[in-house]
Amino acid sequence: MSAHRTPFQTALGSLSVGTKNRLERDQVADVCVIGAGMAGLLTALELSERGHSVIVLEREDVGAGATRATTAHLTTMLDTRYYALANMHGVEATRLVATSHMRGIAHLERIANSYGIECDFRRVSGFLCANDDAQAEQLSRELKAATDAGISCELVRRDPFGMDRGPALHVPHQAQFDPLAFLAGVRRALEAEEVQLFAPVTVEAFDPVSASDQIGVLTSDGHRIRANYVVVATNTPINDIVAMHSKQSAYRSYAIAAAIPELVPALAWDLEDPYHYVRTAIDDASGRPVLIVGGEDHRVGQDAESERRWQHLEDWLRSRFLHAGALVGRWSGQVIETSDGLGFIGKNPGQERVFIATGFSGNGMSYSGLAAELIADSISGAKNPIIELYDPARKPSSLEAIGRFVRENLNIAGQYTDWLGPSDARRLEDIPRGEGAVIRRGLARVAVYVDVAGLPHEFSASCPHLGGVVAWNSAEKSWDCPCHGSRFDCYGKVLAGPAVSDLDPAPHSRRKPAKTG
Repeated sequence: MSAHRTPFQTALGSLSVGTKNRLERDQVADVCVIGAGMAGLLTALELSERGHSVIVLEREDVGAGATRATTAHLTTMLDTRYYALANMHGVEATRLVATSHMRGIAHLERIANSYGIECDFRRVSGFLCANDDAQAEQLSRELKAATDAGISCELVRRDPFGMDRGPALHVPHQAQFDPLAFLAGVRRALEAEEVQLFAPVTVEAFDPVSASDQIGVLTSDGHRIRANYVVVATNTPINDIVAMHSKQSAYRSYAIAAAIPELVPALAWDLEDPYHYVRTAIDDASGRPVLIVGGEDHRVGQDAESERRWQHLEDWLRSRFLHAGALVGRWSGQVIETSDGLGFIGKNPGQERVFIATGFSGNGMSYSGLAAELIADSISGAKNPIIELYDPARKPSSLEAIGRFVRENLNIAGQYTDWLGPSDARRLEDIPRGEGAVIRRGLARVAVYVDVAGLPHEFSASCPHLGGVVAWNSAEKSWDCPCHGSRFDCYGKVLAGPAVSDLDPAPHSRRKPAKTG
C-alpha cells in the first residue's frame, strides 16, 4: 500500500501536463489564473465561456495540490455549524451561505453534464451523526438553524452506515463525484476553449504594467504575463504577505481508504473533536468499493507525531465498520480555516485587479464552483449579493468571530518562540536515517534531513514567508511552517504557500554522511 495513494489516484496520470507546456516567452491575456486545481480551472473555464482570453499557470501539475487530496464531499452542511454561522453573521446572511453552496454544487453538476464528463457524479443523502445526548442536542440546534437557512433536513433515528449510536440529521440532495476524473474533463474542455495552460511555472511577483491598467505576473524564469486581471487560486494566497494570513489558519487533514463489500451511496460526518467524515467510492486501481474515512485535523507544523493520525483513523474505522477490509491507501491534505467560518472570494485587499479564492475549509469542492461564478461576475461587473458575503476585505464583526481571530493569531505569535526553545536534536548524529530535525548551530536554527544513505541535507530553518521555524513532519517527510502553513519537501523545495521560494541553504553546511545507526 502506498502511503499517499488515494482511491482516485490513477486519474492523476491523465492530468499530467509535462514539459511541453513550459512557458517559453512573454504572454498577454485578459485574465491570468494562478493555480491549476479545482478552483483555478473552473474559474478559467467560466471566464472563457464568457468570452475572456485566459492563461493558467501552475507550479507543478494539474490537480497536484489540494484537489488531489480531497475526499470530495459535495454538501451544503458546512464545517462550521449553521447555528454558529447565524450567531456570527445573522439569519439573512446564513440563508445566502446555504444558497451559495447549493449553487456551487449545481455548478459542478452543470459542467459535468454540459461537457459529458464521466466522473460518477451522483446525488446522495448526507447525515450529521450524534453519539451521545450532548451531541443530540447539537443536532436539534442545527436542525432549526439549517431549516431557517433554507436547507431541507430532518432528524432520523440512525445513519445508514450505523456510524454512531445516536440520531442523525438527514440532509437529502447532497452529492459526490470522482474529483480527478472531473478535473481531467475540465482540462479537456479548456483545451477545446483554447485556454493556454503552462506548467511547471513558478510565480515570483506582481507588478503594474506602466502606462496601462494591466498587471504583470513575473515568473522565476524571467517571463512576464500581462493581464487585465489576475486570479490567485493557490489554496492560500501567494500574493499576500500578512493581511489575509492573519485572518485564516492552515490545518492538515488525514484520510484512509479501506476495502468494503458494497457501496453505500451516502455521506456522513460525526460531531467529535477532532471530527470524522466518511463516504464510499470505487477504487481506481482495483475497481472495487472502498470506504473513505477522513479527519483528525490539526494545525500545520504543530503535531510532533502526525503519523499517529492515520492510526487513529484506522482505530476509529475498525471500531465502527466491522466489515471493512484491508487499507488500500492513505494520504493527507491541507485545508484553510477562517476566523468567521466563511471563505474569501473576491478582490484581494489593496489590489483592485487581483482576485483570490481561499479559506475553503473542508468544503473546497462546492466553494470552487461558487468561486468560478463569483469571480467571473466580479470581472464582468455583474451584480450579485453573494459577492459581498465573501469579500476578502471583511473583518470579523461578532464576538465569536473576533474571539477566534484573537486565539488563532495568539497561536501564531507563540510559534515564533521556537527561535528561543530547545532543539529537536542536540547533534547531527542523533538524527535517524530517513528523518529530519531542527538543530541549533550557534545562533542559527538549521533544518537537517538525513537521507537513507546517511547523507545530511541542511537548510535554514527559517520559513521564507515570515520567518517561522519549520518543523519536521515525519508522516509526510516534509518541513512544515507552524505559523502560516507553508510546506517544503525533505530537500527544502517549496510544496505549498504562502511561501513562493525554497528553504535557503544553511551556511557552512556539513555534507559528510551522518553517523546514524
